[in-house]
Amino acid sequence: MILEQLAMIETAMSPRSVGSGVAKATDRGTLRELLQFFTGPVDVHFRREEVLVADLQRILGRKQEDQEQLKSFLDEHRMLKADATAVLRKLKRKRADGRDSAALKSFGGLRTLNTELRALISRYREHISCEERMLFVLAEMRLTVGQKRRISRRMLQV
Repeated sequence: MILEQLAMIETAMSPRSVGSGVAKATDRGTLRELLQFFTGPVDVHFRREEVLVADLQRILGRKQEDQEQLKSFLDEHRMLKADATAVLRKLKRKRADGRDSAALKSFGGLRTLNTELRALISRYREHISCEERMLFVLAEMRLTVGQKRRISRRMLQV
């Protein structure tokens, strides 16, 4: 679902007739709606992964360095949400007539905003890739069928 949301943001940012790649007034409302997913509903995904990380830390009882690696996934969730919130705030600073407000201009305008959106999309994709390569592989390799079942039930209760 997250990857689909990211793809929709990219589509909303895609160049229009002039080919500039800068969000037009008609795109801004769509971008705001899509970004709201990353400031709220994405929390369900994050809380479910918190359950997995906490159980992996407890079950594996690994050394401090490994515990910190697992914790870094949760830290990244907070940073991603904070970044999405900051970009959404900037996007909401648009005036009703679609022109940049003085506040948004002081942040560099839409080109800067689009750069930040692209950076956020890239970071989310990198984060998901890292989770798939490390976190989920570790869970698959090290947890028993019973442990996976219990963790899955707990994750679905979130």
